Amino acid sequence: MKPSHLLLVLALGLSTGAIAQPDARFNVQLFRPSGAPQDLVVVQQSRPLSHLSVSAGPYLSYSLNPLSLIPEGGDLSKINLVGNRFQLDVMATVGLFDWAEIGLDMPLILAQGGANLEVIGTEGSVESFVLGDLRLMGKVAIPGLRRPAEGKGWGGAVTMNVSFPTGVQEAFAGDGEVTWSPGLVVDYRFENGILLALNGGFWKRPDRVFSGVSVGDMMPFGVGAELPILRGSGVTAIGMVHGAVGLTKQPNEPRQVPAEALFGLRWYSSTGLTFTFGGGMGCGCSIASPTLSFFTSILWIPAKTREWEALERFKEPPQPPPPPVDPDGDGVIGEADACPDVAGPVANMGCPDTDKDGDGVVDRLDKCPDQPAGSRGKDGCPLARRDGNRIVILEQLNFATDQDIILSESFPILEEVARVMNENPEADRMLVEGHTDSRASDAYNLDLSRRRAASVMRFLIESGVAAERLCSQGFGRSRPLADNATEEGMALNRRVDFTIQPPSDGPRPPCPEDADDKKRKRPTKKAPAPKAKPKAPAAPKP
Repeated sequence: MKPSHLLLVLALGLSTGAIAQPDARFNVQLFRPSGAPQDLVVVQQSRPLSHLSVSAGPYLSYSLNPLSLIPEGGDLSKINLVGNRFQLDVMATVGLFDWAEIGLDMPLILAQGGANLEVIGTEGSVESFVLGDLRLMGKVAIPGLRRPAEGKGWGGAVTMNVSFPTGVQEAFAGDGEVTWSPGLVVDYRFENGILLALNGGFWKRPDRVFSGVSVGDMMPFGVGAELPILRGSGVTAIGMVHGAVGLTKQPNEPRQVPAEALFGLRWYSSTGLTFTFGGGMGCGCSIASPTLSFFTSILWIPAKTREWEALERFKEPPQPPPPPVDPDGDGVIGEADACPDVAGPVANMGCPDTDKDGDGVVDRLDKCPDQPAGSRGKDGCPLARRDGNRIVILEQLNFATDQDIILSESFPILEEVARVMNENPEADRMLVEGHTDSRASDAYNLDLSRRRAASVMRFLIESGVAAERLCSQGFGRSRPLADNATEEGMALNRRVDFTIQPPSDGPRPPCPEDADDKKRKRPTKKAPAPKAKPKAPAAPKP
């Protein structure tokens, strides 16, 4: 007795007067191959055959003990109802529109034998040479998961098998009714050619009880893999585990899970013939699990057809990527080069640098691409430039501490401001604004900002700007740009701004003044000088 088998205790009814009655028989064949060359024998892959390509050929299989009953304390050899089976599956498959395939499997049991069937109510052994159930197979790729033969990535398909009652049920070669089995295939092909496939589905079968064991609807499953060994020669290794889980059972009856593991080698020859051979063993989880199995097949596809070409492409090893395309030799390759025919730096996407303002600073680095920097500018910007109603300076003006004396390093900046004003005569008037940080009192900061703004205005007048085009005004610490709580913020707030006033239709309005300005500029009356008193005449000398 083999421990790998599920022990099924049979009440054989050998007491006086007990007679075993025959049970309804069923198809015990677990090996149900697929007819496409790239299917993993009994586990399907997702890719249908190419359009109007045909595959045909035989599968030969041999199984040892495909149907065994083990009585309590009995001898296994006496009740191997089907002790061996040698079967031929003649298969043909055709592809449709590169999306689907239809196949046909005609099983023929060439030879089988076993123990005397008297234990199940009949005399003699099982019939040897019989037909099996004709099987119609279909597969349709799932949109978005249709993968070519040589392609990589995910693939998916739905399947349908329908078996017709052409087999001899009494010889355990048919189910006696039409059975059908929808399924799902999901697989993944790696770039190196390795394929992993998963099958699942439902198998609708007639409900029967055979020797106390329920046989009916099942859930077939399969997991398979293909590993290229000599891919250029078309030699691969295949392995799979397949079976079915019984969905019906009687109380206290173990669930029937016929399953087996198979391994083999395959050769996709360039003649259009695909040779596969291998074998394996059952798990002993059912009365219909064979102890050992062997198989071989020769599937043929006509040479020079689309399917033949697809298999030849699959045999080609992955090609190295093409050399980088860089016609202009600038080091920027392929689609990354926006100007493939003209050399340019990588930083500019392979295009030549441009300099619209002609200041020697290329546009991608020029912070002021529309205005030349001049001899004193920085980063492509002049020390002073007009921006709308403002004249923007590149650096802040520097004054002596707590004074209105302009330091010499700020002279070039103010000279540039004067140049901008003289080059823009339409700028009718500009307001020089003085601002401070928050240190010291309001009165002190207001006075300091006024004096500094006035000092800048005088420098601009001395640099050639007409006095009537300039005004100055101090704002103290009333208009901060940043937080005075930090040194950086206070440095930003100590500044001089240049604002161009909107033009007026009439005469220029007076410069803005406040009450303190007017009071400081109002002339004061001088007190009249006292008249000199006449000197008294000197007394005559005696």
